[in-house]
Amino acid sequence: MVSYVTDVLPLFRQRDIDAMRKVRQLDLASHTDVSAHASDILDRLEIGDMPCDGAWPAGNIDLFRQWIADGMLP
Repeated sequence: MVSYVTDVLPLFRQRDIDAMRKVRQLDLASHTDVSAHASDILDRLEIGDMPCDGAWPAGNIDLFRQWIADGMLP
């Protein structure tokens, strides 16, 4: 099972967290915020415009997708 704290949170760099807090008022360091916006985040990851400086590797996107499938565990 994929968990937010162990598996997903480490995928977000501090600069990504800071930028999303400023620009979108979305806290990527918050399980609650990321869970509430998981579908939108996944869409952006899949099209490659998040993070803004380059797409995540496919394995990271798969891990995020699996986290959602596993029930978005904390």
